[in-house]
Amino acid sequence: MDATDLSPQHPAAGVPVLSVQGLVKRFGAVTALDDVSLEIHEGDVLGVVGDNGAGKSTFLSLLSGYLQPDEGSFRYRGKPVRMSSPAQTRQALGIEMVYQDLAMAPDLTVWQNLFLGAELGRYGMLRRPLMRRRARDVLARMKTKIEPDWPVSELSGGERQLVAVARGLLFDRDIILLDEPTANVSAAKSDDVLDTILDLHARGKTVVLISHRLEDVLAVCTRIAIFVNGRLEHVLDNTDIKVADLVHLMFGGSPATSTG
Repeated sequence: MDATDLSPQHPAAGVPVLSVQGLVKRFGAVTALDDVSLEIHEGDVLGVVGDNGAGKSTFLSLLSGYLQPDEGSFRYRGKPVRMSSPAQTRQALGIEMVYQDLAMAPDLTVWQNLFLGAELGRYGMLRRPLMRRRARDVLARMKTKIEPDWPVSELSGGERQLVAVARGLLFDRDIILLDEPTANVSAAKSDDVLDTILDLHARGKTVVLISHRLEDVLAVCTRIAIFVNGRLEHVLDNTDIKVADLVHLMFGGSPATSTG
């Protein structure tokens, strides 16, 4: 699947799969996120862009339960929820966070990392053949040549990103949060990551993507949220938008003068 050959289709309107209202997050005297409200619909591929320090990663950390808001609320499929921890959001709500720093165990194999903390067992015994088989199936679905028994220490940055995203597919998460998945990745491996995002979208998954590579955002996202100084200033449908338009808005420009 080639990211240049596909265009993301806008999801149907309805009850948002996840919505936030009035999110505020402070770190001491600094307000990192200020009164952010947003609806994310099922099947959305939402790009999150902004300058350094705009609040992007803080926003994803709140969605994943890694951080707790000082103010604000969450709704999952219309019902109030509390994002108390990454484990809770993962298990109860089907939200998987793929962090930029790729916290993996390099001395373990790919399949062991995929199942790390969620190993399959029966009668106190690990089901290693089953885990290897499921790992192989999900890697094949992603059209990657990565083998389940390869040590993670031998993988490139792009291959590690694919393994991290594979975990979301393996456990069939509804929402996958990606923080800079193509950062420090070669052009070829970056295309593999983008193809995987498009595949997730085609399968009806919801993706929230932070990326400083604006071309990548325009290639795969259905909508784009633009953060400026901790505030959500614009949410745009990805229709006839150029990189220059996004840059203009990221630095305080208005939509009326940034398109055309």
